[in-house]
Amino acid sequence: MRFLAPHLLHLAWLALIPLALYLFKKKARRVPVSTLLFFRSLAREHQESAWLRKIKKWLSLLLTLLMLFLIVLALARPVGEAGADSPGAVVLLMDRSASMAARDEKGRTRLEEARQLARAKLKSLPEQVVVSLVACDAKAHVLLSRSRNRRECLRLLDELSPRPLTLRPDIALVTAARLAELEPGTQVWHFGDRPFESGADLAYQFHSAALDAPLNAGITAFQIRPAPLAHDRYEAFVKVTAAPANTRRVTSTLEVTLAGRLAQLRELELEPGESSALILPLEGVKGQRMTVQLKTPGDCLGWDDAVAAVLPRSRPLVVAWVAENADPFTELALTSMIEAGRIEMLRGTPAAWPMSDKPDVYVFEQWLPDPWPADRPAIVLNPPKSAGPVQVRRLTGAGLPHESVRSAAPEHPVLFRVSSSRLAITQTGVLDTGASLEPLWMAGSEPVLAAGEVEGQRLVVSAFSPARSEQLALLPAFPLMLGNALYWCAEQAAALAEIQTRHPGDLLEEEGLLRWTEWDGTRFLETTEVLQGGVTAITRLGAWENGDDRTGVSALASAAETSVPARATEDSASASLPAFAAGPVFRDWPAILTATLLFLLLLESWLFHRKAVY
Repeated sequence: MRFLAPHLLHLAWLALIPLALYLFKKKARRVPVSTLLFFRSLAREHQESAWLRKIKKWLSLLLTLLMLFLIVLALARPVGEAGADSPGAVVLLMDRSASMAARDEKGRTRLEEARQLARAKLKSLPEQVVVSLVACDAKAHVLLSRSRNRRECLRLLDELSPRPLTLRPDIALVTAARLAELEPGTQVWHFGDRPFESGADLAYQFHSAALDAPLNAGITAFQIRPAPLAHDRYEAFVKVTAAPANTRRVTSTLEVTLAGRLAQLRELELEPGESSALILPLEGVKGQRMTVQLKTPGDCLGWDDAVAAVLPRSRPLVVAWVAENADPFTELALTSMIEAGRIEMLRGTPAAWPMSDKPDVYVFEQWLPDPWPADRPAIVLNPPKSAGPVQVRRLTGAGLPHESVRSAAPEHPVLFRVSSSRLAITQTGVLDTGASLEPLWMAGSEPVLAAGEVEGQRLVVSAFSPARSEQLALLPAFPLMLGNALYWCAEQAAALAEIQTRHPGDLLEEEGLLRWTEWDGTRFLETTEVLQGGVTAITRLGAWENGDDRTGVSALASAAETSVPARATEDSASASLPAFAAGPVFRDWPAILTATLLFLLLLESWLFHRKAVY
């Protein structure tokens, strides 16, 4: 046996008080009275031998000391040694990411189900087992560290609520492993809707709170931007995904409103795990508010069903165009974007390189700089040689004509609204895309357009000549592709900061009052938030505006959270942990001590008042 609060055992010195009162009694005093008849009658009623009176006094003292001992023992919280298979400590991982807000037919969230499972498991633990509580979403928050206070742990469990964040299992497991290192024999109990891939050295056990038959479809990607070649026109990219665990095909309705009026209405039919990408053209002016809402009968998760945005006011992109021999079609495409107010162009020749002004995007045509500039994204058109991350083998002569091209990645942002049908080009080089660039257009078996990110720098490379390509001047494919490439390359530039889609958990550099069109999972609300300190993590979904006409979008847009899982028949990812013994000898001692103490109090009262112990 051992004690959870041994420091309270020193209260046993209080036993000296009843001992002192017993040993040092006041002597009886002689008092003259008028008659002894009354006292003689009392003496006859309570006539006892001297030894019986002594026994009663000793019994009273022993009962008093025993009650005091039981009180001190209860305060010290005795526990027995648990079985050898009992854990030394337990780390509770509580998933509170967005998918844990999915509701069943009774309206219960997955977190409420997980909380009920955790409470039942905690009740089966021996009291001496140390418990840690970690709430995990995009980060791991240690709410309780190495404590035996079950009441505090249950209180913190009751305060947990789902948050519209994407779960990061790696961060949760690292935190659990650090806590497990502090106590030998630690077990990790994970309560959520999907198991983690735990390490072999971690005693991990998964307790599923997933739905038996979930049904969900949600918006997994969203982006809004000005149309590259038009005034007062915008494009919204929306991707809708059905959860792979859906038991049937779903029919969803996508409603788009602009300034409170219905602007688009689409109906989608999605098989389990299927996605649909849409480009929604919008005609409006800066500052108008738009909402996109997905309605699916029987949908179990609301946070991924809507997005709100404000049509942005973005300053023109600054584009540096450096060309050895400028192609007229490139000049025509860039000029049209200048006239639409989408870009500001810095035009130069190789002789003026390097440029003193730093643009948002470099455009190199038929020329490549040496050394390669890695501080800005770049678009390389018809490169004559290899340089930096651009690897190309130049074809001799006028090039190789192709009657058509094939889109290898039609959903890539560079190919938004770009049709490759009836597109004939003249190939001027063979691109080596390597592992960093993704082929977008294929001519025959070779890529002629590729895009990707090399060491943090976005890059678009084309290996064809627009001027030598048949019918290219009659189609909008090349201007649209070039405009898309400019916006995709400069996505992180300050000029496009307002059209970036952020996610809850991202840092927001704002201060003061923000006005939100907030999505709470069921409806849009007009709310306000006061930010202080300059940098704050986003905790809401919707669109925000501040007093300086800056706007932003916060959306869940997470395929992982939209893919609400179904409950598995067996948790294959759970380590098979042995059932532990709960220490039967001292398990129920608080109740036993309390009952014994009440019995002794009743016995002492009966002896004093019924048997005249004095």
